Amino acid sequence: MLAWFLSVTLAAGAAASPAAAAVTPVWDHPGYDAENSYYNPAENVINAGSIRRVGKKWQVKLRSSDTSCSGWSAPLLSGGRVVASDQLGVSAYAADTGRLLWRYDWDDPGDNGTPRLGVVDGLVILANNGCNSQSDPDGQIIALDLRSGLPRWSQSTDIPVNDTAVDKGVIVVSGGSPSDEDKVVAFSARDGRTLWTKAKHLSSGVSANGTILLRRTDGSEAAEGESAAVDIVSGRVRWTRKADWTAEAADPDGTRFYVRDKQAERLSAVRVADGQPTWTAPPLLQSMIAIDGNRLYRVFDQGIEALRVTDGKRVWSVRAAADMAQPVRAGGLLYSAGQVRKAADGTVTGPAYDGAVIVAGGRIHQVLDGTLSAYAP
Repeated sequence: MLAWFLSVTLAAGAAASPAAAAVTPVWDHPGYDAENSYYNPAENVINAGSIRRVGKKWQVKLRSSDTSCSGWSAPLLSGGRVVASDQLGVSAYAADTGRLLWRYDWDDPGDNGTPRLGVVDGLVILANNGCNSQSDPDGQIIALDLRSGLPRWSQSTDIPVNDTAVDKGVIVVSGGSPSDEDKVVAFSARDGRTLWTKAKHLSSGVSANGTILLRRTDGSEAAEGESAAVDIVSGRVRWTRKADWTAEAADPDGTRFYVRDKQAERLSAVRVADGQPTWTAPPLLQSMIAIDGNRLYRVFDQGIEALRVTDGKRVWSVRAAADMAQPVRAGGLLYSAGQVRKAADGTVTGPAYDGAVIVAGGRIHQVLDGTLSAYAP
């Protein structure tokens, strides 16, 4: 069993900083938004004209442990705080200076996996699994106060938390194991109450403006060839389709899902309103995409390409010497481990930022090899 309440270390003066109370800029989901688009339309400081003037402003070494099962996550940004997991728990830092604000420690780093993070209504949501059981792993969800790091509520799950979506004040987790039937469960982000459950279904970490996509299974991950769009708040089914779809992302405005069809081996754009596919493209081995209002960017073996979101036609494609990472789109630029490129045509316009990066409020925050760094012009 996992223990749910863990120790919190507060840095002096953390709760008193008025600058940290700011609600913008934000990057409060792993993929920027609930749609998992990895697109920040609000960034207007770091762009093609300023990217080469960007320099490192601060860096901190994230905590490490040889016996930990947990790892370093991509950072999140909310309320003037940068939040990232480390190998002993989760820590928050002042976005402008890197000053430690609070830490939350696992009771047993050897039995806590790397959490999936999210921020909603002033709460930092941690969703992770235990590490000591392969046949019957359990999961947990913990809500921390964003300002103080103090725990507000916790909830255990009898399934491993393989995927998590946070939207409309609801947390949806999905998973299954050799000892646990596949299941999707929704919780209230405010207090952890269970809102609804769908047995013999699995989901992904994508919500299209409150609609999530479930795929039906036999209870043990085998596909049953049916997918359903479900309201994230009520669990009400909006439509079903005879397809085995896993949502990888959605348009920032929530109009299209971009789904991987395992049976047909293709990537499809699907209307959120009724489940009608609008175009298909051959899938790629790596599941890393970003979407803005015009283009879908996806990684391939040592390269990246852009497709039109309206019809899936290729706009541009480039090869790179370095392996690509998760694409991030902000300020007219595209970040993907290799050199920074212009989103419009893929031409190089700045240096490489390796590791996991977010771009918001005129800063690039990066986690690379256990170090959290901030860059700005």
